[in-house]
Amino acid sequence: LSDIQKKGELIILTENSSTSYFNYRGKTMGFEYEILKDFAASLNLKLKVKVVSDSKKFNQMINEKKGDIIACNYTITKNRSNLLSFSKPYLKEKLVLVQRKLKISPKDSSNVIFIRDLSELNNQTIYVRMHSSYKKRIENLEEELGIDIKVKELSGDPVTEDYIQAVSQGKIDFTISEENIAKIVSFDNINLDINTPISLPMSIAFALRQNNPVLLDSLDNWLSSYMKTKKYKSLVNKYYVKRNLGPSLETKKITDGQLSIYDDLFKISANTHGVDWLLVSSVAFQETRFQPNAIGLGGAYSIMQFMPNTGPSYGVYPDSPVNVQIDGGTKMIKTLLNRYKNIPLESDRIKFALAAYNAGFGHIDDAMKLAGKYDLDPYKWDDNVKVMFENLTKPEFYRDPATKCGAYRGHAVRYAEDVYERYINWKNESK
Repeated sequence: LSDIQKKGELIILTENSSTSYFNYRGKTMGFEYEILKDFAASLNLKLKVKVVSDSKKFNQMINEKKGDIIACNYTITKNRSNLLSFSKPYLKEKLVLVQRKLKISPKDSSNVIFIRDLSELNNQTIYVRMHSSYKKRIENLEEELGIDIKVKELSGDPVTEDYIQAVSQGKIDFTISEENIAKIVSFDNINLDINTPISLPMSIAFALRQNNPVLLDSLDNWLSSYMKTKKYKSLVNKYYVKRNLGPSLETKKITDGQLSIYDDLFKISANTHGVDWLLVSSVAFQETRFQPNAIGLGGAYSIMQFMPNTGPSYGVYPDSPVNVQIDGGTKMIKTLLNRYKNIPLESDRIKFALAAYNAGFGHIDDAMKLAGKYDLDPYKWDDNVKVMFENLTKPEFYRDPATKCGAYRGHAVRYAEDVYERYINWKNESK
């Protein structure tokens, strides 16, 4: 620990995932990242992050002193404990089977087929990382149940949530995950079932070199206190509890007489900044269903969901009145439309701006660079930048030297197209 304090920085080894470390609307986030950021601050240290592109190298890198702590949702296993020291567990999660909900009848969505009896996995194929603890659990299941399970892995060393997405997309039928990771991915993939446990709760902890007892004791003592705080509980809620904003996204029609009680404010601001008020309204509806006091992921606030590091740039703060919130959101949309003014087709220009509003323009810029690199048109949305944006979930693309912002596993494509479609519908209804 004294060597770390002399350097003035704590180095963590992690991966780009929705539990550990990621970029959301220009803000660095991640459950484990935020915990260790607070730990580093308690020691008056800066937190330095090293993203490891090959998950098989974590143990090697920590033992070569290229990092101080491994933070990647590590479960404590016997094999790992022979090589590493583990902190006090900060979560306990069971492993679950991830599968798609298969309807028995298209007319009856209530009846679905799941594997609940694990013996039914006999002769099935489960995709997992070969060097993961999941592989060992499958071997134990085979021994316990007297069954044979085929095990394969996806190419490119994708992270666990990429395997889960592959199940949702129908590319594979089964994978295994800790329940906390599966829960995050299932929030936005309602065709997934994660309710078949395949283990007892397992301890998830930070991993350190075995010859670093002072740092381990310091971390354990700090975690013992930290996990009793409101801050820790708020982090658990922030990442693992799904928010329900209420009404369906398709319930509002302009023919109802008004979209919201704030229609006049949207019209005034849109007229001032030269943006269609229906476009701004569609963004606000998608973000918060017109709720000025909504709080979102990463501390996003206001009817337009500004991130804490972005809102002040547009004059919007958590206590700003709704007219200021709307005006700031309108200015931001106008700024993004201007950013993509060289996009020839107006519908594409709007979709670029909307995707950037949701994901941050860094990921859009990455997708445009990849489009150019792979002989696609970086100034067209459909079949071009949209394709590369969706490819940012794949390691071979988000680890490409042309990219700067890493993986993107959000839903900016769907967001942009939903907001745009609603905007066009409202526009047609108003004629």
